[in-house]
Amino acid sequence: MNTEKLNTKIELTEAAIDLYIEDKFSIPNLTKKTGKTASEIYSLFPNKKALLKFYYPSLVIRYRAMIGEIEDFESYTISEKLSNFAFTLFDMMDERREFVEDTFEKYEWTCTSKSEFQQEIKDLFKDFFTTDGNIATSAGFFMGDLFYASLKTQFLYLIKFWLQDDSDDRERTFALTDKITGFIEELVYSTIVDKGFDLAKYSLSAFGFRRQVEDFNDWVSSWFEDEPEEEVEIEIEDEEENEANNNSD
Repeated sequence: MNTEKLNTKIELTEAAIDLYIEDKFSIPNLTKKTGKTASEIYSLFPNKKALLKFYYPSLVIRYRAMIGEIEDFESYTISEKLSNFAFTLFDMMDERREFVEDTFEKYEWTCTSKSEFQQEIKDLFKDFFTTDGNIATSAGFFMGDLFYASLKTQFLYLIKFWLQDDSDDRERTFALTDKITGFIEELVYSTIVDKGFDLAKYSLSAFGFRRQVEDFNDWVSSWFEDEPEEEVEIEIEDEEENEANNNSD
């Protein structure tokens, strides 16, 4: 979708939400408010509900445009990027808090199917992590779809917490966000496992552990080898000699 159509969708959605808050949401009222015809509206949205639901993915789309204007955004740490996203969306949602309080649970929180908003969040987080040069090599073992889905779910919990937070200036939400993003950074930036791998590789090459393992395998295999034939022959000869001596007696 080109930028012009995308901007038109966002404009229509925001106008629809304003009408929703005023309890005047209808397509005729939306055409009057925006100057768009009903056919133009339905060419972008399949129904009235889609107009309202697009508000949530539009938050992420607008956020992407915002960070594109931040020159040093790529230099942010992963916790700074995640926190910036969370705090910015809280501010954006606060502008239409009444709508969010009325629709977030039914449109996103209890949504059983994959929503566009949730997919946009996952894609954004994936961009954050895959372009961060400070991510530890070992973090790649768990940074798959399940990891990004977990981050997305955690963010939905944060929104739910933000909606229910009655502390001054929502201090508890900000504190929780800082703790979560800080923990995530510690998790993916930690090089402890990387250093463990390096130590193991060095030990194998420097101390000959690989050779020792091969020697151990040979030793165990020797347990199951047959005894040399000459020893058997000696035993047979000894038995025959003893038998001859007994007969002579």
